[in-house]
Amino acid sequence: MFCSKTLLIQQENRNFATLYLLLLIHFFISTIAMKIIHTADLHLGNVFHQHSRVAEHRHFFQWLLQTLSTEKPDALIISGDVFDSPNPSVEVQRLFFDFLTQCTSENEDMQVVVIAGNHDSGARIEAAEELLRQHNIYVRGTVQRKEDVYDFERNILPLSPRDTSEAAVVCYALPFLRPMDYPHGMSVEEGIKYHLQQMDKWHKGSDFKKLPVVVAAHFYAVGAFVNEQEHSERLVVGGQDCVSVNDMGKRYAYTALGHIHKPQAVADIETVRYSGSPIALSFSERDYQRCVMAIELDERGRAEVSAIDYTPLCELLTLPKYGNASPEKLLSLLADLPKDNGVTPRESWPYLELHVELSQPEPELRAKIAQMLSDKAVRFCRVTTETAHRKAQDADNLPSLETQLEQISPLDLAQRCYQAQFGDEMSPALVQRFEKAEQALQES
Repeated sequence: MFCSKTLLIQQENRNFATLYLLLLIHFFISTIAMKIIHTADLHLGNVFHQHSRVAEHRHFFQWLLQTLSTEKPDALIISGDVFDSPNPSVEVQRLFFDFLTQCTSENEDMQVVVIAGNHDSGARIEAAEELLRQHNIYVRGTVQRKEDVYDFERNILPLSPRDTSEAAVVCYALPFLRPMDYPHGMSVEEGIKYHLQQMDKWHKGSDFKKLPVVVAAHFYAVGAFVNEQEHSERLVVGGQDCVSVNDMGKRYAYTALGHIHKPQAVADIETVRYSGSPIALSFSERDYQRCVMAIELDERGRAEVSAIDYTPLCELLTLPKYGNASPEKLLSLLADLPKDNGVTPRESWPYLELHVELSQPEPELRAKIAQMLSDKAVRFCRVTTETAHRKAQDADNLPSLETQLEQISPLDLAQRCYQAQFGDEMSPALVQRFEKAEQALQES
């Protein structure tokens, strides 16, 4: 009798332990409730040193379509700067809308969220809003008003998994905000946080209040790496256009940002990220990782984030890779470049920039470079020059900015610039050539 009770107790303990273990497994290994792909900063229509990027963007879209087919996400988020300018060409617009059409036709019930960035025209992004909505594509380029009150609800989008119509996530689609998009007197940060707070208030009072929130936005985040060499990423003096994201990691399941071209987690917050741009937009970006972000949200709203790497159609090549080369060294580097074999399409040739250091004027250098590149499979973009004297000189030796230009003759200005650049005086022959050119200009 005693043994039977002991065995029964032991069996109950085992059952309890098994149940406890199953609960732990469910707690730590929750099922995936929602999968999202995040990209941004496409800059469709970008012209790179007079070279079209259409082939590169088409290559990215083909890769992204394949990635969507493989990963099978429930939603795709594009966080702004879809286009490189507010007035993209018809060709570029067709490229984007063809992608969206193919995207949703090949991925049944997948939703797409697109917001405008600072390079976009918000109104243009929304031009086909009603038509796109019929294909599960939601575009938000502006913040609209109803009777002079901001319509926050319009930019709140419930998203659902592919296999059900029941919402699993709420997306705040917040386009790039301009001063007219938030109350007068607010800073950029205050304006963005004002919108997010109002959206939070609506969310908490809605039927979706228990659902996790994903934010799609386009702004500078405090703590992000910013490329000061890239004109579109330079900060306003004092960081007045920067937004703190310290609390976003706690308030939101994931924040899908656009605006910065280098993929990164902001301020070491894994769930606040820039996806980066799919192609380099300047030579200073040539070594950036190219990727999209894959986000898996479990039933409790916890996010697992990973990068899916992308290899662009063509690379950016700088010679030499670091520093500057003498003219002789530079020409020898050019000689080693691969030749046009007549097979590799020109649109996949690398872009080329050159850095040269001069000890004296080299008026024939550009002609020599052009000759060396005539049969090479590269697309020349630019050459930058530096002089040993200019690197070493003191800034006080430069012409004073306070000097009135009207008090300086063109020859005097040319001589000062020559002195600053090469640390020597212009030769009589060069002075004579300059004077002839000036006279010809005056007579024309």
